[in-house]
Amino acid sequence: MTQALDTCPLVVCNELFLSETARHADVVLPVASWLEKDGTFVNFDRRFQRVRPAVRPPSQARTDFEAVHAVAAALGVDLGCPTPASALAECGRLAPVFAGLSHRRLDREGAVPWPCPDPDRPGEATLYRERFATPDGRAHLAATPYLPPGEQPDDRYPLILVTGRRWAHYNSGSMTRRGGNLRLDPVDFLDLHPDDAARYGVQDGERVTVESRHGRARLVARVGGQTAPGQVFCSFHFPASGVNSLTSDHADTVTSCPEYKVTAVRVATP
Repeated sequence: MTQALDTCPLVVCNELFLSETARHADVVLPVASWLEKDGTFVNFDRRFQRVRPAVRPPSQARTDFEAVHAVAAALGVDLGCPTPASALAECGRLAPVFAGLSHRRLDREGAVPWPCPDPDRPGEATLYRERFATPDGRAHLAATPYLPPGEQPDDRYPLILVTGRRWAHYNSGSMTRRGGNLRLDPVDFLDLHPDDAARYGVQDGERVTVESRHGRARLVARVGGQTAPGQVFCSFHFPASGVNSLTSDHADTVTSCPEYKVTAVRVATP
């Protein structure tokens, strides 16, 4: 067992539900939801905000903070900072841009943006008013050269499939498909333009097979004007439909983000 651990790294994740992704992990830690945590939350616009528990975590679920401490303790390491408030204080000691932040201040003032190096002064809500963080203070812009997608449609696969989110399920559906949201969006549709529906003999509400160079999925056709001719759209919220098997392994050369938005497919009725 020790040898196996030395040669094969373990995959550990924390999750509210044993989702399809979590099933691939070696160890799954039951984690508390945002309604059950104490600490801080940072928005994309750099605002620190307080998070307070509204209810207790169920059963053996732990917060992220407690889970990290438990794992460290099992490895013989004492992380110190026994509370989220003391962890934020440690961040402030190590990173001057956070030195002015504390749970007490956030409780008193509400959201505070960083950089915030001084507890007696407001944080910087707007950056780079006078100069940018470059040696000459100017913004340096560069045009990124265009790179074509990893695959193109052809006579065999004439349509471009775009995968994305539906409003009722947002990012994955791992939670919303277990709640009331499923009544709002219960079926995995394939949206296609009326011109394409007529060309390939597809009726609205009909079950169709979507096939790419990589896999096959079964969806329900929804004919309308939400997509352009030559393009079809479906979500990735319903793993049973097999949508994720359609996409290729092509990825962005800089970010390594998979190419979810350009997959050549064909559509057929049973």
